[in-house]
Amino acid sequence: MTPAAQIRLAHADDARSLARFAAQAFTDTYRDLDNAQDIADYCAEHFQPGVLADVLGDPACTTFLAHVAGQLAGYAIVRDKQPPPCVSGPAVQLWRLYLDQRFIGQRLGARLLQQAQAEARRRGATTLWLGVYDRNVRAIEFYRRFGFTQVGVSEFLFGGVLYADPVYAAPVPPAAA
Repeated sequence: MTPAAQIRLAHADDARSLARFAAQAFTDTYRDLDNAQDIADYCAEHFQPGVLADVLGDPACTTFLAHVAGQLAGYAIVRDKQPPPCVSGPAVQLWRLYLDQRFIGQRLGARLLQQAQAEARRRGATTLWLGVYDRNVRAIEFYRRFGFTQVGVSEFLFGGVLYADPVYAAPVPPAAA
């Protein structure tokens, strides 16, 4: 069932609420997969209002926010970033896609992914790529349902450990007729 959600572009004044939401969503996603202190440290570095304000002001990034009943329920960030060599074609990265746990399985993630695909088309990309933690099985299954396949690995530093995270890519589908 699709929640009655509004999806819109994020604005600079969304940085504070996005920072709170992003930290909580990241914590909820990884709490059973990683060390709690490493998660808290990552959130403290990456999900502060100033950091998110920089992302929201970066022309290389487009951030979509999903609201349900006036509350932030999910977000996605597409960005221009040089892809790893395993990714082919003109490509953009789906950098982040997170939902409030209450909305997983209700097609809100699919709607955010469709917005990301539309943004990739707008930017002239033929490929959308992402990195995902190999222990985040739920996310991997989600991306596979949308045609993403593993094309390689890239390094990701987390908790002082360098991981080889799988890189997934999918063709950007044509616009719906």
